[in-house]
Amino acid sequence: MNIRLAYMYRAKGIEINFMSDEMRIEDGVIVAEKLEKEKSVQNLYAIDDLDRTWSTKELKRLVAQVEEEPHHILVYFDGGFDRNDLIAGVGVVIYYEKNKKYFRRRKNVKLEQLDNNNEAEYAGLYHSLELLEEMQATHQSITFKGDSMVVIHQLKEEWPCYEENLQRWIDRIENKIEQLGIQPDYQVIPRKDNKEADQLASQSIQGIQIESTLEINKRK
Repeated sequence: MNIRLAYMYRAKGIEINFMSDEMRIEDGVIVAEKLEKEKSVQNLYAIDDLDRTWSTKELKRLVAQVEEEPHHILVYFDGGFDRNDLIAGVGVVIYYEKNKKYFRRRKNVKLEQLDNNNEAEYAGLYHSLELLEEMQATHQSITFKGDSMVVIHQLKEEWPCYEENLQRWIDRIENKIEQLGIQPDYQVIPRKDNKEADQLASQSIQGIQIESTLEINKRK
């Protein structure tokens, strides 16, 4: 979770309102505690990704709670489609922090009854949401990275969607996001930066099933 700090600076009859850049919640607590020691700083509060406001005391309690849950989550997703066998595969890689440690979770799924690669890409994103639900990663801002311009731009409502099958996936994704209380940040990335999820999708089409959670030194 990221936050911004807002406060009023008052000195010698001058009052100016300030709003900080985004920062990690852990850093925000440190900065807030230092600012509160300044007599000229008044009405200090934090604003999170979901526009909720927190006092410094509430922020400290929130940090303790967040540490025990998956947070600072980054999702990579991809989908592949075999036109000859009409089989699709999706791959999901999730990087996250929990209890001051870094983790990577990977999973792929083999799917049938899909029509094309675009539908497989949407299925990849949807399955990432199901995995987040399983991890109880809710009510926070989460970054989703994929190499499908169609999926990302349509979900951001920058491109129209005319295909009924893709619109059904959009509806399912938006309903699941609302259910989980997630604030999504969709980002298009080059294919070379999505190799992990792409490989998982390809392996699932080949019948190689992978699901693992690994503690790592740092997040990618």
